[in-house]
Amino acid sequence: MQINPIEMTIESRSGTEKRSFPIGSVSGVRFSSRDVEGLRKELDEMLERDGHFTMATRTNPSIFRLGRYLLTQSAEFEVQGPLTGGEAEVVAIRDGDEVFISVGSDQCDRELDLLFPDKPKQMCPHPIAATAWPYSEVRDHWDSLQIYSHVVVGGHTVPLQDCPLSALVDLEYLLAMDAVKHLPDVMFLYCGSSPFLHSAAEMVAQHGLPEETTMGIGEAFLVRLHDPVLDRTIEHQFSAVPLGDDLAERRDIPGTAVYPPSK
Repeated sequence: MQINPIEMTIESRSGTEKRSFPIGSVSGVRFSSRDVEGLRKELDEMLERDGHFTMATRTNPSIFRLGRYLLTQSAEFEVQGPLTGGEAEVVAIRDGDEVFISVGSDQCDRELDLLFPDKPKQMCPHPIAATAWPYSEVRDHWDSLQIYSHVVVGGHTVPLQDCPLSALVDLEYLLAMDAVKHLPDVMFLYCGSSPFLHSAAEMVAQHGLPEETTMGIGEAFLVRLHDPVLDRTIEHQFSAVPLGDDLAERRDIPGTAVYPPSK
């Protein structure tokens, strides 16, 4: 299969260089809270209550694979339906003994997210920024790194995430997992999502924006990784352009087609 490499600019304290990375694997992390034991209890309760009809996994953090062709640096890409949402995540890039970090969005079909754990993510391109930092330069202050995202809807910018990485398991934890060790290099790993801000729902209600705005669905999305110690930032902004589907019909909006047609 022909998969084009990803071109990155590596920004380090000693300067910048261009780097081309063949894509060996693309994966994501679910249930990445730093409170591993507390989350494990919650997930076990979900499994006991809901059985197979649950989003819970039997491991946490949980690693899932994505198609390599889904990785994109485009500022605009097409998606099937209008309910595609984003969330900012650190992206770890492992190339042999070298590790770099960037930022991207673990795009997901929010409508299907309630039905399947991982397949909704497979339906969407996964954006990644064009800049990365050497992990060695941030390892000693990892927890102070800040992840941020916002979505633009109807002229309003709605912040969705603004959180230090101390809320999530650190990269050392993930790299030590057997499931991650066995991922083919060059590995691109979306390292898990920080919680969404409660203020997002308040802003949506205040301005009468669509309810799905709080799921990262809108006209444009921005992801940002900030290093307050070295005072530098990586950003990537993009738009998911829906091709259209029968959402209106499924929501039973008056005037849409129904089946069987009336005689």
